Order: sequence, then structure tokens, then C-alpha cells
Amino acid sequence: MSGGAAGEHARGAEMLRALFPFFLEADSDGCIVAAGARWSSLAPEVTVGARLLEVIEVERPAAATSLDELRTRPNDVFLVALRSRRDFRLRGQFVSHPTADGARLLFVGGPWMTRIADLARFGLSLADFPPHDSRGDFLILLQSQESTLADLHLLTQRLRATAEALEVRNNEMARELDLRAKLESELRQSQKMEAVGRLAGGVAHDFNNILMAIQGYATLSLSRLAADDPVRGWVEEMRKAADRAASLTRQLLAFSRRQVLRPMALDLVREVRELEALLRPLIGERIDVRVVETGPLGPVWADATAIQQIVMNLCLNARDAMPLGGVLEVRVGPATAGHDGAGRFAEIAVRDTGTGMDEATKARIFEPFFTTKDVGKGSGLGLATVYGLVQQCGGSIEVESEPGRGSTFRVSLPLSDAEAAVTRTVAETGAVGGRGERILLVEDEPLVRRLLEQLLVRAGYEVTAAADPSEALARVQRPQPIDLVVTDVVMSQMTGPELMQRITALRGPIATVFMSGHTDDETVTSGRLRREQRFMSKPFAPTALLSLVRELIESTRDLR
Repeated sequence: MSGGAAGEHARGAEMLRALFPFFLEADSDGCIVAAGARWSSLAPEVTVGARLLEVIEVERPAAATSLDELRTRPNDVFLVALRSRRDFRLRGQFVSHPTADGARLLFVGGPWMTRIADLARFGLSLADFPPHDSRGDFLILLQSQESTLADLHLLTQRLRATAEALEVRNNEMARELDLRAKLESELRQSQKMEAVGRLAGGVAHDFNNILMAIQGYATLSLSRLAADDPVRGWVEEMRKAADRAASLTRQLLAFSRRQVLRPMALDLVREVRELEALLRPLIGERIDVRVVETGPLGPVWADATAIQQIVMNLCLNARDAMPLGGVLEVRVGPATAGHDGAGRFAEIAVRDTGTGMDEATKARIFEPFFTTKDVGKGSGLGLATVYGLVQQCGGSIEVESEPGRGSTFRVSLPLSDAEAAVTRTVAETGAVGGRGERILLVEDEPLVRRLLEQLLVRAGYEVTAAADPSEALARVQRPQPIDLVVTDVVMSQMTGPELMQRITALRGPIATVFMSGHTDDETVTSGRLRREQRFMSKPFAPTALLSLVRELIESTRDLR
């Protein structure tokens, strides 16, 4: 700093000392380089060479805890306290003053107090308060009041800003809590449905093995009974009862998503149109049935039987909601605008003008065995079946309903990459007997194993029966040829597809019929069976198995 500049700065400092007895000046490092005259008697530690923030503490604003913060807030009014005498406070401003050897930080202000009696306690006089005025005590009180009001005004502004920020955050938290509650509710519902589904699937598996034996032996018995035999009617009723029980287990499997599907590229409009003729007599004359195409639609990737079950169950549910008649509309087309599947999914919307549902009912409609119908008028599995089939087809289902305003069920299904839908044909093949071909039968349920062995032997096949995969692999080691394997899918040691991988490694590709009351095996459920492999859901008619066995043997002769 030049001599002239240094002299000017010194004169400025002297003037500040005269005006503000508690004046302070610190260099860029925070060391005090000048101090007012009153410090020596009130607080001797506040002297040249001491560090500014070691002798004073900033109380307000609370965030001002560093020299940089003090330098960047020249317009703020600060309240500071002595660290050695915290009952003594000063009110003033910090001003950054540039000099040749670095910026200086100046504090200008005076004592801050609210009671005149404190003057004597601190040994102060009117000369210690800027500005100097003969009105003395009045100015001190005025300064104290003005200081308090200014501080309160600043505090009010900050509290208002904080309150606004808190309100915004509270609203965000409320939305987050609502979303969390909704997600937790959906998770609990999903877990409940999954648990019931697993139980249903397990029960269906064991039940279908029993039904398989009942139906099979009933069929064999009927083949031995004359048309006029009085016992024949009893056996027919036994088989019909087993058929009804099998239908119930199929619904349980559909709900639990363990029904084996055969997805293909389908013309969804055609599938629904084919059902229309069947629907009208079932729905009744009081209800006006309308099938509407809402736009051009490519093929969907789904199972044809599943589509039929979904549409049929939704329409029958709509019929029951309109006991006095109404309108049932089935709309088929691209997913509606704003729907998550728009552009990638097709939609079937089933709308009725019936009684509608409240929120409590809507929350439970897809639960198995939940029904609002009278006792004996509904099993409560219709919509649970729909839910399971839609999920298994890779789609989703939503419902809109209000009491007295009807209901709309929207089912979205994924579109297929195929350019055209596959034409479905059903070949009715008669049961053709065997010609001595060798069949390996693998079934761990004794009732079913004995039944199928008798059935295949009577049909003219040479059968080797195995009670488990280990026994089957031991039989495969023998040199005799095997023309076809009939195997259960779910077994304790390994699954049917795993067993066939082992057999194929030993013998090469072999025609195979997989069978199961239900299955979790991805090879079967995903439809990725080889051309020489087929799947049959238990229970099945004996003639259906014989027809499939004959068809596979004939179509895979090139493998042998």
C-alpha cells in the first residue's frame, strides 16, 4: 500500500473509531487490525492480532458462520455476541473494504439492548451509541425497538418461506404415502392371490390324477357293458360327475396360471365373432348383445381356448348383473388412447348397463370363491379364471364400475409379430389301435399308471411301465427299441422335460406325450415343445390319448 493510500485508510479508520466506539476491522485472514476505543475497558481480548471469529459469535443470521459469508452479505443486519460475555450483544453491519494488500472486513454498529438499566451494568454511556444525540435515553429505546421490529420482520419473512417449503414437502409426502399405501395394498392382494393360486394348483394336480382314474375306468367299464345293461346308466352318471369335477379343476388351474396354453397368432375379431352365435342364446332375449369392431387390428399372440373362456366368463358375469335386461356390448380393437398398451396391445372391452359395483366389491372381484350371488348360483371362480388367463397370456385387465351405472371390463392382450393370424383347424381323428409298437410309460401315481398301461395294452401296444424317472432311465439302457414315451411332467426326481433330455442324449429324438394335472415347467407352459412332442392336460379321455399316440407314431417315423 502506498504512503498516501495508507494515510487515507488510517484517517478513515480513525473516523470510524470516533463514530463507532465498538468498531472492528479485520484483514483477509480474519485477524483484527483495528478496534474501537471501548474494547479495552469492556473486553480486553478484542484487540489487534486476535482472530475476529474467535472473540465474537454471530447469532443472527444463523447461517453466517464464516468470513466469506460475512463478506457477501453487506446489506444484512447482524446480531453478534462476545464469546467471553454472552450477555453483551452488538447490532450492526459487516462491510468488505478493498485495499491494496487484500480486502478488509469492517464491523460498524453499537450495543444492542432492550433495557436502560443495562447501561450501568456494562458501564456504558450515551457516547457509546451512534449517532450521538442529546436526546440520549429516548434514542436508545427507539434503537432497541427498531432493532427488534426489524429482526422480527426478517424472521417473519423467513418463517413464511419455511412454512411454504414445508407445505410443499408435506403435500409431496402425502402423495408418496398414498402411493405407498396403494402399492402395499396391491402387493398384499398379489401375494394373497399367488398363495391361493399355489394352493389351488397343488390341489388340482392331485385331484386331476384321481379324476383321471375315475374317468378312465368308467370309460373302460362302459366299453364292456351292453347298451341295455342297467348298470350302464350308473356308470354314465359317474363319468358325468367326474367331467364336472374336471371342469372345476380347469378353472382353478386357469386362476392359478398353471393351465398349459398354446399361444399362436390369432385374429381376435374372428375369435369373438365365432363366439357371438353361442353367446346370444346363453345371454337371453332380454339383453341386447352388440359386438363392435373399433378399428383395424393385427393378430394377437394368445391361446384360442383362453380367449373363449375370457370372453364367455365376462359376458356371463355381465348377464347376471342385468336381471331385468339391458345392453351388453363387446368392443374389439386397438387399445384405447391413454392406455398403457396403446400401439402394442389389442383390447376387448365388455360393457354392461347393469347394477354396477361399489369400491369394496371391486377390490375383491378377482378373488377365487368371492361372489355376490345367492348361495348355489355361482362358484365365485368366473372372474378369478379370467384374471389368471389374462395374466398367463401376458395381458392385463381393468374394471370401471359404479353402483347403478354398470361395469366395463377392459382386457388388453399383446399383439403378435406375425403378419397374419394362423388358421386354426380341428382334426377329429378316430382312435386307431396299435400294431405292437413299444411305449415307455412313466407315471408316479399308481392309479393313473395302471389305468394307462391297461388302456395302451388293450389298444395293441407293447408297454413298459416305470414308476419314476430313475426306473425309466434304467429301462432305456436296455437294447429294445422305443417308439414313443408317455410321461408325467411333475415328478419328484426330475420333471418330464428333464427326463426326455436325458433319454434324447442316449437314444436321439423320440416321439413324446407329456401329461400333467398342472405344470410349472417353462418348456411346457411357454409352448416351446419340439415337433415330436405334445402335451395333454389331465384328466383326458382315453380315446384322446390313443388318437394322439397313433398320430405321433405315424408322423415321426422318420425319427426311427
